[in-house]
Amino acid sequence: MISLRHFTESDIPLLKSYLNNATVTQYITDAIPKPYTEADAKWWVNHCKGSSLIQVIEFNGTFVGCISASRGDFEYQCSAELGYWLGEDYWNKGIATEAVKLFVDILFKHHALVRLFVSVVSINHASIRVLEKNNFVLEGQLSKASCKNNQYFDEMLFAKVTK
Repeated sequence: MISLRHFTESDIPLLKSYLNNATVTQYITDAIPKPYTEADAKWWVNHCKGSSLIQVIEFNGTFVGCISASRGDFEYQCSAELGYWLGEDYWNKGIATEAVKLFVDILFKHHALVRLFVSVVSINHASIRVLEKNNFVLEGQLSKASCKNNQYFDEMLFAKVTK
């Protein structure tokens, strides 16, 4: 069973473990420190306390990942950028697809958002599939939009708009 909840101090060891796995972080933001220390994990948990826009993804009661939305400012205040990741042991089980569905429903229902968008590295086929299964629409391709480890990546821009 998939559920979402707030971060707690007890999530720190797994958070540190997951984010020190290069396979997990290969396509997500470089804003995540390397190595990811206990102090980094403590800061994140404290930063997220009480935020309904940053949630733990749980699978059968175990913390397995994170999902978040970064709301826009000013004229973009009704839009938010979606982000998510899972620990490697939980890939290819439908968890991300279900977590995105749950979170998107919450965001549209309780946060006065009308548009969610995600920029995904074009070779991250699993994440692209998660978005497609959740009826996100491909809006375009951004050539050489990001650079990690001296390698440029095209990004695919997906969005979902409320009816």
